[in-house]
Amino acid sequence: MEFKRGDIVTVKLNPKKGHEVGKIRPAVIISGDEENAILDTVILLPLSTDLIEDMHPYRFRLAKRDNLKQDSDILLNQIRTLSKQRIGKKIAGLKDGEYDFIIKLLCKNFI
Repeated sequence: MEFKRGDIVTVKLNPKKGHEVGKIRPAVIISGDEENAILDTVILLPLSTDLIEDMHPYRFRLAKRDNLKQDSDILLNQIRTLSKQRIGKKIAGLKDGEYDFIIKLLCKNFI
């Protein structure tokens, strides 16, 4: 399977520890296409359907689309690097401009 920046895929996040999110859930790939082509891991941000309002820069709301059946929050404070073996199928993708905005929010978490 080819992994592209901005793809929304299913991932297996178990086993989890403490307050990490677990189970099989959607996540957005944020690592670059060149990295994704040569490395055995990808960097991604998990999604949650447990929506919380006004949580910038820790969450970003995505509207349902394609096979993402519910509105979801991207959990910017739960960034992960995972083996490609944990990734299932592609279910959707980010729209124009969403990736850049997500990266800006992610950077705010480190300032």
